[in-house]
Amino acid sequence: MRLNRLTRNKAFSGKSMLMASAFLGLSISAMGQQAARSAPAGTGIYEAAINAKDGYIYVTGAGSRKAPGGAIYKIDPADLSRVDSISLKENPPFGIGINNKTGIAYTTNTRTNSVSAVDLNTGKLLATITNGADKSHTREVLVDEQNNLVYITDVGDPSNIWVIDGKTNTYVAAIGNLGKTVTGMAFLNGTDKLYVTVMGNNSIAVVDLKNKKIEKSFPSGGESPVNIISDGKDRLFVTNQKSGTVTVLDKEGKLIKSIATGDGAIGIAFDPQKNRIYSANRGTGTTTVIDGTGYHVLADVATGSKPNNVKVNPATGEAFVVNKTGGGRPVEGQPVVIDKNGDTITKIN
Repeated sequence: MRLNRLTRNKAFSGKSMLMASAFLGLSISAMGQQAARSAPAGTGIYEAAINAKDGYIYVTGAGSRKAPGGAIYKIDPADLSRVDSISLKENPPFGIGINNKTGIAYTTNTRTNSVSAVDLNTGKLLATITNGADKSHTREVLVDEQNNLVYITDVGDPSNIWVIDGKTNTYVAAIGNLGKTVTGMAFLNGTDKLYVTVMGNNSIAVVDLKNKKIEKSFPSGGESPVNIISDGKDRLFVTNQKSGTVTVLDKEGKLIKSIATGDGAIGIAFDPQKNRIYSANRGTGTTTVIDGTGYHVLADVATGSKPNNVKVNPATGEAFVVNKTGGGRPVEGQPVVIDKNGDTITKIN
């Protein structure tokens, strides 16, 4: 699940470090965009999902070496305070998706090759789902609320996608032979096809869900495409981690625009009301805000040590950025790096 297992993260520049160290608790303006607030979110945080019913943000935390365990943290969007948590210490979560119709959250638990189904209303763990294989690398979650199905990317060579029945919360099928290092997924104008990032060959695969096969593929327009989202109509937005770009593609794969964002572009979100694209750039400690009409950069906002995931609340237009902690693995003979700007969530107005 952690992309530093898949691709090497680039160290951020001294300028980015200074930006990151200054942001916590401050209001930072950049060309009209603001990091209005930042607050600690949990331990070992990774991704977020917004519950359309109650407006709360649910953030996954996989724990740390000093504080093992895992949890889903419930965050108030107004002041970013942590109001509750659901323990998942047996299966620490990384990715997350919510079925807003059923109120069930699904998390990918990379360390234990599993998926958890959690009732957000009660906090109860409903099921721990596996595919029966000896090895798996569960990463991303995409929920089809209309058909009550859940899709999970299982990163490998070749990769596959799990299909989970949301009624029974059981694994029912796999979509296989999708290429090396499949990571992100998106729907575009319907739920009959999946658009999937294939990092291993810098492409987007279009998967027909009826016959569970790749229909076609086309270049992502950048190097190491990692995450993908759509405008729900006719455009795809892709973060390319190695090239540090966001590419805009049409549904046939035509490259509309490539926009430089920053090292380690990883998280991607789209605000349909304001027609804005957000890219969380883990290498530079910034989140890039892009105009969705002219594709020019409106702002680069300092949002923490390692911005990893960004979500937009469609009801309010507010963007929330999940920032991983820095420091990496301890090195013998060297002091332990304590990152005071990591494991946070930042709100951009």
